[in-house]
Amino acid sequence: MLNNILKIFTGTFVSRIFGFVRDLIVAAYFGTSKISDAFTFALTFPNLLRQILGEDMVERAFMPPFKTIYDKGEIKSSWRFLSAVFNWFFFILLGATFLFYLVIPLGFKLLPQILELINGFFPEYFNTLLPKENFNYDLALKLIFILIPFMLFIGLAAFIGSILNFFEKNWIFGFAPLMLSVGVILSVITLEPFIGGYSIAVGYVLGAFLQFTVQVPFLFNSKFKKETEFKYHKIMTDKDHDFSIIKRESKIITLNAVFNKSSELVGRFIATTLATGSLSSLYFAMRLYQLPFAIISLPIARGINPALNRMKSNNDFKSFNKTFNRGLDLYLLIFIPVTTICIIASAEIVEFAFRRDKFDINSVLLTSRAFIMYVLGLLPMSLVGYYSRILSLFNKNKYALQVSVISALVNISFALALIKFTNMNHAAIALASSISFTANMFLMNRYIKIELKDFIVKDYSRIKNSCGMIILLVLIVFANFYFELNYYANHLQSLTSLIVKTLIVFSIFGIYIMIQPKYRNTILDFSKKFRR
Repeated sequence: MLNNILKIFTGTFVSRIFGFVRDLIVAAYFGTSKISDAFTFALTFPNLLRQILGEDMVERAFMPPFKTIYDKGEIKSSWRFLSAVFNWFFFILLGATFLFYLVIPLGFKLLPQILELINGFFPEYFNTLLPKENFNYDLALKLIFILIPFMLFIGLAAFIGSILNFFEKNWIFGFAPLMLSVGVILSVITLEPFIGGYSIAVGYVLGAFLQFTVQVPFLFNSKFKKETEFKYHKIMTDKDHDFSIIKRESKIITLNAVFNKSSELVGRFIATTLATGSLSSLYFAMRLYQLPFAIISLPIARGINPALNRMKSNNDFKSFNKTFNRGLDLYLLIFIPVTTICIIASAEIVEFAFRRDKFDINSVLLTSRAFIMYVLGLLPMSLVGYYSRILSLFNKNKYALQVSVISALVNISFALALIKFTNMNHAAIALASSISFTANMFLMNRYIKIELKDFIVKDYSRIKNSCGMIILLVLIVFANFYFELNYYANHLQSLTSLIVKTLIVFSIFGIYIMIQPKYRNTILDFSKKFRR
């Protein structure tokens, strides 16, 4: 299990470093400008379909039934099953891509009338949230047209990547996403002088295509075929298997993604009504806080999932419980200290990461305020992803849908209320996101306890230990802001401050962790595996 986590972590780490460089270059070329705002809004729409027909759909709806058939020894039958699923998936992707070209322009055309209608019903509340001249909707629409093919390529990349992940080809699975960043970097550097902000959108399409194509040789090489007995079939149906589970789970995941993305779409629309730079600063802040999530959280979940699936298939309750709780310990041990560092060194992180060329001190402050609010939801977001994948193993995606509906309502309600009644401005949107992830986490944890009561034994000592870590987090954050220990005048000062704060935080948490037997054993076990 830990070897899988380390392999995926290594590849994902390199990919995310490239992703960081990609965002750094975009920030340097465009800053928190109108172009950046328009692109951030445009990216929401292809990302919606990416979440519906991307990693979530493949990992949570398609792969669990395939894994179950394959693990039972019905290898040839499993490949026929997956081939039929892929063929339907491919044609649905093509249809959705074409449909987006028809629907998106209509939505933009109807937007003014819809907003006018809403403002007619709630004039005192929504009159401040109407589109303003500082946001370029025409540019956003043109960028969406360029970005739409991104959905097709990224969906195919997700499907092939999930197959490679299942067979523990984790190096290429982890490294492939860096090609997305390579495409964007090359496009911005070479095309920006000629086509300006459109170069970002072109880069995303190129990068998605590269991410897809780089994985294909690893799926079709002779060694992989021999080891797995892989064979692709040109079929649309398979009478030997029941596809009703996939149909049901796909519908649930689709609705889940729609509700999840609806809150993001509303949040980004609200940001278009605020000052220039609000939307793009939210984007850069989100990219920063998603970095530890992608580097640490996803490898843990994807490294543990195949092992948990085998234990579930064999009804190995004891091992399932131990492995599940070991993953939970890793999340708590890593993300509470990381969250602490991100909060107390938010300005230093943003300054060191992005401040150059067109990304000035105003951009730093805008992004830093949003970053603090986002990282409050870092641990909840990570645990939600972990719980969702666990429930998918038992075909219980319906709970994720229920939670996403509640989460979307919480997110939108808090965003509107905080914007209206506080002076937080764009940071209110980030805080609303963290609040919704926290509510989501508690609900998902409740469902886990109900549905997996035969597999998971309650451990009350973890609650006590995690509460102790959260108290430490609050004390450190209070001390930092009380004594105003923020230093971000230049890159050297920011880096020095960040290093010092990181060492202090990890020393404090390290002492606390080592005096807790449960956590100490988890760390020691992980370090032994790492040395091997």
